[in-house]
Amino acid sequence: MMPKLNIPLKLYSEGKVSFYSTDLDYLGELGLAYTKAPVFYNPKMKLNRDVTISLFASLSLKTAADLMAASGVRALRLAAEGNAQEVLANDSSCLSVHIIKMNARLNGLSNIKASCSDARLMAEKLSWEGYRMEYVDLDPFGSPAPYIDSFLRAVKRGGVIGITATDTPPLFGLYPDKLFRFYGVWGKKFFFHKEFGIRTLIYFVVKTAARFDLAARPILSYGREHYVRTFFQLERGASASSDLLKNNIGWIEYLDGDFSVIRGKDLPVRKKGVVGPVWISSISDIDLIRRIRPINEETSNLLAALVREAGGPPLYYLLDDICSAMRTRVPKIDDVILKLRELGYFACRTHLEPLGIKTNASRKELENVVRELTAS
Repeated sequence: MMPKLNIPLKLYSEGKVSFYSTDLDYLGELGLAYTKAPVFYNPKMKLNRDVTISLFASLSLKTAADLMAASGVRALRLAAEGNAQEVLANDSSCLSVHIIKMNARLNGLSNIKASCSDARLMAEKLSWEGYRMEYVDLDPFGSPAPYIDSFLRAVKRGGVIGITATDTPPLFGLYPDKLFRFYGVWGKKFFFHKEFGIRTLIYFVVKTAARFDLAARPILSYGREHYVRTFFQLERGASASSDLLKNNIGWIEYLDGDFSVIRGKDLPVRKKGVVGPVWISSISDIDLIRRIRPINEETSNLLAALVREAGGPPLYYLLDDICSAMRTRVPKIDDVILKLRELGYFACRTHLEPLGIKTNASRKELENVVRELTAS
């Protein structure tokens, strides 16, 4: 039986599990946001968890840790759907840990260990005791930057860490000072800001991991309205970590509505409008993504989009932004992409923006295509 608690609980279902968490409808009636829930659950992050489960199961990983587990829904699903043999579900709220234990019993899952501790302390404990996990999840409120050091050390070599960042205003360049303080990147908001945020996060994680002689290779990256998400596979080695930084870091020059990518860790001289440094290579492993078995249609559609984008250049253009500057109507995006391909360019849509186009054509060449398509 569910114990009597001085908070309203509701039974939810997600994936193959059922679980109790704070009644969000009740909170709404009180005029409170879901972030005020005593036991946290965000249904809007379901895709985040769907992708995690799909990747975890496809890589045949066996041990996992969610060190900010809240209601425990991700941990429950890793155990029930991801075929994890052992899952550590930790939270700094002992009330949440009580609910996690109750939810584990509700689903008949005996392979979940619940603990109440600060997330960073638990990550350090796993590292110190040599009890690292094959998969570690980092999904905090706001920036993951303060947690990266500790969480990287909790991952078994060859394992994977999944990192979510919800502090999109600084990551997207709206707050340049905070962007630099948290991530060590100079930038401001451009039309390609969402991918810029992903590449900033990757750069920061790769650079931080290199301090521990760890090579953190991004294997799957994507973004949604209020967050960006990247998974990294970790390998030990000073030379491997150095090579990642030397060969994949660069800068972006923005000039007259167009951009170019400059490879190299050193700040380019005699260049205007340069931002960075950021990760400039592929943000996803196309071969790995093709091996992932998606657990539902939404995940399948996202992975298919990432496969299409993986062969393209960094960043993207916004078709409506270009048409606004040209003071012309917006042609069908598929017509623009088809015309660019006929001209020999790489071109595809980006999952980050409805009217975003990834292409190696220049802005001027894009404008020429728009003029041709809107001439009649």
